[in-house]
Amino acid sequence: MPAFLILLFQTVGAWLLKNILPQMLLSVGVGLVSFTGFSALSANLSAAVNAIGSGASSLDTLIHMFGIVNGLNIFLAAISIKVSLAVSKRVFPVRTS
Repeated sequence: MPAFLILLFQTVGAWLLKNILPQMLLSVGVGLVSFTGFSALSANLSAAVNAIGSGASSLDTLIHMFGIVNGLNIFLAAISIKVSLAVSKRVFPVRTS
């Protein structure tokens, strides 16, 4: 019985490494890079808005306080993950055999 389980794990692991893992790594990498890029972009935008004046900086503070910026970062990262998965499915087609 243990030899059967070892063979099963090796077969499933090899299938995952060959078919699914390249897509997952590509999409997670693209999502992480896009999330940090959007985060840096929002930080630069906040600095620019704070330099404009007190009225704009209070609006910027409210936007950050309600979590709108974090929500946009997550939403844009999810969109870029979906796009990268669509592209990677064309580059790394999943074989069922």
